[in-house]
Amino acid sequence: MEFKQDTIGDILTSEHELVLHGAECYGDYFINASEFNHLLNDFIKSIDDPAKFIFVAFLFQIRKYHTLALFSAIRRHHIQTSMNLRYVIEAAQWAAYALGNEDQDKFCSKDANGIISVEDKHEKAMYQWLDNNFKVKADETRRLKKMISGAGAHSNIAYAFQNFEMKPIEDAGFKTTFFDPENGYWIKTDLWFVANTALGLMDLFYGVNQKYKVFKLIGDFGPRFKKLVDENNRLKTEMMNTENYKRAQKLMTK
Repeated sequence: MEFKQDTIGDILTSEHELVLHGAECYGDYFINASEFNHLLNDFIKSIDDPAKFIFVAFLFQIRKYHTLALFSAIRRHHIQTSMNLRYVIEAAQWAAYALGNEDQDKFCSKDANGIISVEDKHEKAMYQWLDNNFKVKADETRRLKKMISGAGAHSNIAYAFQNFEMKPIEDAGFKTTFFDPENGYWIKTDLWFVANTALGLMDLFYGVNQKYKVFKLIGDFGPRFKKLVDENNRLKTEMMNTENYKRAQKLMTK
């Protein structure tokens, strides 16, 4: 599917069409990512403790940037997808910390002028708390962030050429594009990862909430979550059986 990208108007129209045709072009991968995003925005029925407002603030950051990650994936912006997902995971680490800690001075410092700053000591305390209380999930979020950093959250020469192409010698010059090349396998991979990130974070919050009892879940959370997890696992198996995946695995083992 070709999309115009010569003007701002072209780009806006093309991005609109890419989202509208997401399910048509990428089927169950787009649907699973969209439904996980919907559940992430819907899974909490109520938060009855006003002292947990810091958790709520981070939760809305998670919801916003996960939605942007979904849009970025379907609009063929791999780097932007990675950057949004990294932000989502970092916000989720703070959100989990906020479920068990409500004192603002554990999250930041404030000087005499009221200017807020987050120092290394605050981040270290948050990571230490996660390690001490929820080690398995702490390690999982750490692995996810490392994976995302290697998949495009930081600039490198490999991704610099994703939107740059040299023309043939008879037509000397180069070509640049706003959208990433249309590669169904990679777009499906991004969509799967968007969905899987939501899966992992809701599992994290569920576990922390079991201890601190901060929020109540919607009544059908369990069956909806299980259905989406089963579908996400099915899609993972499907991707692992593709020639692209098998070829990548062979290259990694050489």
